[in-house]
Amino acid sequence: MVDEVTSERSLTGTATIIVLIAFALIETASIIGVAPSLAMLFAYPINLVVSTILVLSSLLGMYGVLKESRMAAFFSLLTPTIEAVLSVSFLAVTFLEGSAKPILGVVGLQILWLGVAGMILASRALSQSTLRVSNEGILERNAKAVGNGYAVEVIDATKNYTAGSIVVPAVNGLTMRVQKGEFIAVMGPSGCGKSTLLNLIGALDRPTSGHVLIDGIDVSKMNAHALAQLRNEKVGFVFQAYNLINRSNVLRNVELPMLVKGASKEERTERTGNMLNVVGLEGMGSRKPKTLSGGEQQRVAIARAFMNAPRIVLADEPTGNLDSKAGMEILSFLRETNKELGTTVIMVTHNREAADMADRIIYLRDGRIEKEELVRRTQK
Repeated sequence: MVDEVTSERSLTGTATIIVLIAFALIETASIIGVAPSLAMLFAYPINLVVSTILVLSSLLGMYGVLKESRMAAFFSLLTPTIEAVLSVSFLAVTFLEGSAKPILGVVGLQILWLGVAGMILASRALSQSTLRVSNEGILERNAKAVGNGYAVEVIDATKNYTAGSIVVPAVNGLTMRVQKGEFIAVMGPSGCGKSTLLNLIGALDRPTSGHVLIDGIDVSKMNAHALAQLRNEKVGFVFQAYNLINRSNVLRNVELPMLVKGASKEERTERTGNMLNVVGLEGMGSRKPKTLSGGEQQRVAIARAFMNAPRIVLADEPTGNLDSKAGMEILSFLRETNKELGTTVIMVTHNREAADMADRIIYLRDGRIEKEELVRRTQK
């Protein structure tokens, strides 16, 4: 599903552009003498200069909203502000003098309403663009400060859930560190906090107390916009239930992370084709998920998880719905990707055979680490 933040920004931007197009048409009509505008407050040729400036300002504002450029986007706020001020001045002058025609009064009121609406929409679009750029700056600064440390750090993290007056600690003062490029398996009985820990690491949930760091970035201090961006750029998710969109074909499912990121159609098409080839699903892009086997659907989910080349992949029981052969193929692919690309993999599993694919096994009990075990392999 496309991120709600992205959808909101798109709707606000579209509405702002519609308002700016309306102002550009009004002022263009005034310049060519087809219809009056509020620039008639000024004598000729100043009225033409004002109308021309407003047309240019509208065009720059549209460009700024489309490109999410902060400097150009200021014009999207400037245009409706000027129009609103002109409409108030026009109504005040003409009605005080008693020289206003009814039709001009209606036009003035309409432009006033449009100007106020444009100011609200443009302010919203501008604040969203500023917040996005600010969040990008935060991520970039943090990434530069990370160096070659840990991919994931969970420091004295607690996650409590409440059921009436009862507080249930799903994660209870847990501390763990995962090196970059490490393959970790997390095991333990049902209800021990495995999935909750994965949600905290993936920034899908916030700890009640303590800290969770992804590539050195403390996600507990980030706002929702920055968290959404971090998840999209740094983390890939593979779930037991696949979580594919059944009404969309394989191509649309796989390209979704890059669509949210704002990549061009050409980039998405090329990357999607490459990823389907990598997971052995070439030629299946037009098929619907329900027409695929369980193993093939999980391959689609893996291709989607790797679309933005994440540094960390979180897998929650990735073989739980698969037979042993398909499950081993999925595990082999995760291991191969981990070794060849250096992708950090953290996998929750109940299957000891699956856990043996990892470098290290962490055992949880009652929301805490009970023990850890290094996996020894026979060198071929």
